Amino acid sequence: MSNVPNYTEQGGAKTVIGGEIDIASGGKFSLAGVDKAAILAKLTGLTVAALDGTTGKKACLTNGLSVITGGTGIADMSLAAPSPGEVAIIRIDTLTSGSVVVTGGTNVKLSGLNIKATFDAVGEALVLVYKATNTWEVALNIGGVVLAAS
Repeated sequence: MSNVPNYTEQGGAKTVIGGEIDIASGGKFSLAGVDKAAILAKLTGLTVAALDGTTGKKACLTNGLSVITGGTGIADMSLAAPSPGEVAIIRIDTLTSGSVVVTGGTNVKLSGLNIKATFDAVGEALVLVYKATNTWEVALNIGGVVLAAS
């Protein structure tokens, strides 16, 4: 812990941003060496869906923010295959007990060989970006969302 908003922990393996990141003109935002600026630009006009697991409210957006009211848990939320440039953000807004499970659609991978994401707490979120046909890649995992292959 530090008394400044932005710092790198001893050893340099973790940097904490409590302030702001300002990428100057001509700068790049990269994850694993891949520029993500074009993907982030698509967030302008972001679509937001309020989902609660009831009929018609189980499919997470493939390009937008899905805010889930989890109640006592939802076992059958889904996320379809991505298209190039899409960004899916899934966030748990409320959860009384249990877990919210989001499963990739037919042959859809959420990251690597993982097809399932389990959210156990309010505020947990995943930011997923298009990687390839039928494949998402996790750009950000907030709160320890658990990914599994089955």
